[in-house]
Amino acid sequence: MIHALPRRSARELRALVRALDVKILARAKVIPADSLDAPWWRGRL
Repeated sequence: MIHALPRRSARELRALVRALDVKILARAKVIPADSLDAPWWRGRL
């Protein structure tokens, strides 16, 4: 939907989203699972 915004608004929104992406990806953790049936959520969230 960014393409539907005026250029300036789209540019500002992209900058905000990019900054949030950096923060979220910096704290993201890999959650290992032994198998598809493994209860990976226990102790991981």
